[in-house]
Amino acid sequence: MKKEYDILIAGYGMLGNLAALLLADMGMSVVVVEKKQATDILLAKSARMDDEVLLILEHLGLMDSIKDLLHPLEGTQIIDKKERVLLEFNQTRRSQFAPLVGFYQPSVQRVLQQKAAAHKNIHLFLGYEVETFEQDNDNVTIYITPTGKQAFVTLTADFMLVCDGQYSRIADFLNIDIKNYNFHSSILCVDTVGKETSSSSQKYAQTIYDAEFPVIKMAKGQEQQRWEFQIETENIEAEQTPEKVRSLLSELNPTNLDIESAFVYNFDSKILERWQDRRVLILGDAAHVMPPYLGMGLSAGIKDLYNLAWKLGLIQQGKASIDLLQTYQKERQADVERLIKLNLWIKRLFQSSRLRWIKSFIPIIPKWFLKRNLDLATSLKAGLVGTSKACGRVMHSPKVANHKGDIISFNQALNHNFVVLGFNENPVDALTPRALEYLAMLGTQFIQLTPQKQKFVQDGRYAQNLYDKEGALQIWMKENKAQFLLIRPDRIVYDFCKNKNALNTSVRELERKLSISKVFSEEI
Repeated sequence: MKKEYDILIAGYGMLGNLAALLLADMGMSVVVVEKKQATDILLAKSARMDDEVLLILEHLGLMDSIKDLLHPLEGTQIIDKKERVLLEFNQTRRSQFAPLVGFYQPSVQRVLQQKAAAHKNIHLFLGYEVETFEQDNDNVTIYITPTGKQAFVTLTADFMLVCDGQYSRIADFLNIDIKNYNFHSSILCVDTVGKETSSSSQKYAQTIYDAEFPVIKMAKGQEQQRWEFQIETENIEAEQTPEKVRSLLSELNPTNLDIESAFVYNFDSKILERWQDRRVLILGDAAHVMPPYLGMGLSAGIKDLYNLAWKLGLIQQGKASIDLLQTYQKERQADVERLIKLNLWIKRLFQSSRLRWIKSFIPIIPKWFLKRNLDLATSLKAGLVGTSKACGRVMHSPKVANHKGDIISFNQALNHNFVVLGFNENPVDALTPRALEYLAMLGTQFIQLTPQKQKFVQDGRYAQNLYDKEGALQIWMKENKAQFLLIRPDRIVYDFCKNKNALNTSVRELERKLSISKVFSEEI
């Protein structure tokens, strides 16, 4: 049996599940291959996500289904065993969402699985394993078998996304060199249900300071908690018994806790030297693994996906060449390396004298001295971005009103394409015929933003009308001296443009950088 698809996804964890939903929503035919059954992959490996990922979930229309499963957090704290704060990292937010949320992964993943199972563009091969594959200039041919059997099924796809975790057989098959940061750790992850002893701990993911035995704890709901015990690998099996887990918990929380799950997760700290092999693209833990202190591994993988999805969409539509995929690792690697180094800095902090010093003098240290702002949002240092100072950052997403008077987030008003926004001006009027035709061929969305406290303008000439109800977009654009805004499909600001000349120059540069295919260039 041989079947053909646009995209094949190897791995049906949370990342593979979201990849299927996002690409299928963009109109691509998607097939997912997973060696386990759906219920067997509902593991609580991840327990937090940042607000940039929440914007992606909102974009997919998933927030209404999972919002009650998410617990808002402000950031991360390092505390001592008396719950005194030694350092506090408050994360920057760019939307109406909390900057960080805790969650129980199996509960969220069940919702995602239900959405995928009902989607007409998604085809699931659960209980199948990728045995081998081959690729040429046009597609990837994958040979799969039911787990434990020898009945081959052949699948052909234009691209394969590898989302099967840090022990990826497919990544190993490609024999890619690894950049190793020499951090190895075994984590005993325990999910519990019970009453929190401290209301303050509900707001932060906390790491209990201990140079040899740090413990991460965080709320995932009003009565749900996650505990992550860092234990020497040779001792991890002994610590996994129910009696020992309860003993570890009792030392940190005197309340009676019911254990939902307890399992061991092994962490490395590494990055593959290549995240692409022609038509095979590697995402998430299969491409990079980081220490657990900030808990941003899943968020980093989902940002990989969001970076790739729209590029694959343009390629599949014949609007860009496959060379566009060369920007994927170039754009994502710097952020991943920043997260790994920040996690390793926290590890070194535990082993230094600084926290011991703070602990000794905490009664007299000003509270402001212990607080830091932490911005983990995507910031592109290279790749497909413009020339303005603040470009390459995730857009802000405050509340706006549409032409019907509905109050929505700015993110909800956008689709899967590029966006040109004009502040108090229809961007269509500012564009040259050449630039307008090019952007229209890309499927660009044109938006006219009416400033706060002005009469809402209804100009329906090829542009959507939004009202800046809170004035937040107006402030953001003024801070960046922008009359026009050019936004990528992944909500990254391609460029801030101060006038129409700058806008048209930026569009010309976008056309050049996108490496538009020959056929498409001849059409325009």
